[in-house]
Amino acid sequence: MSATPSPVSSAADPVQVRQLWQDMAPDMVDRERMLRVVAVTETHAECVVERDNDRPGMAGRKARPLALKRFTTSAFRLIEDAVDDADQVLYARFLAAMTGVQGTNPSPVEYATAALRVHNELTAEAAKAHH
Repeated sequence: MSATPSPVSSAADPVQVRQLWQDMAPDMVDRERMLRVVAVTETHAECVVERDNDRPGMAGRKARPLALKRFTTSAFRLIEDAVDDADQVLYARFLAAMTGVQGTNPSPVEYATAALRVHNELTAEAAKAHH
């Protein structure tokens, strides 16, 4: 049994860059497929797969553009609202490290190693900034 994050409500527009949405399609719910919005046009949202329990190799890959009107239905559930710019920079660095993990079915250890490498880089940068 895995812990699914609780949905949050968004006071602003329904779809914004940086939001995290869970795909609630019947074949996706058990997979806990999560999509991060990376761009929004007048009619569609461009997303990357942040998590897909059945297909871990999909993390970091672009999903097909999704019609904005789908986000106002029960097809998607908002999990995390947009974060501030400083958090977004950190997120981008961690996501880049995760997507750099090679192979069609990377292990959790490989993802953790990539995240730890970024954490160590950030720690070293912070130490340099204080000296």
